[in-house]
Amino acid sequence: MALLAFPSLSRWHNFPIEGRRTVGGLMNRLLEDFEDSLQPFWECSTASKNSFGEIVDDKDSFGIRLDVSHFRPEELSVKMQDGRLFVEGHHEERNDQHSSVERHFIRKYTIPETVLQDSLESQLSDQGVLRITAKKKTVESPQFTNIPIQFNSMKSEK
Repeated sequence: MALLAFPSLSRWHNFPIEGRRTVGGLMNRLLEDFEDSLQPFWECSTASKNSFGEIVDDKDSFGIRLDVSHFRPEELSVKMQDGRLFVEGHHEERNDQHSSVERHFIRKYTIPETVLQDSLESQLSDQGVLRITAKKKTVESPQFTNIPIQFNSMKSEK
């Protein structure tokens, strides 16, 4: 397999155009605008999934599913503080003085206000799937009260 050397593009990153603006600055601005344009679609989704996990936020429950198959149960922690859920994993292996493996992640989730925080539960499957679930507060539909209509006949007096 041959590796091709490409010329460095870093010299163009700070290349000035239009006064104080640079090529890199314009590209960053373009990417920020693109991300901002997608934000409404991300917020409307009731389920989102990435390579690390999945979030489900429906009418009755809230849930997070994460693949943590590279971690043992004692290397994981799930904590709640100020309406935010913190999921952390830390794995470290040292085979000898010249080789080691280390994995670490932290995921932070803002829990919706409609979630009953006392109902949060986490379960780890044999396949290394961590499921965090919670029930939501029930929203009672408004009760309607019938108000009778009184009919007053106006008879003209002569």
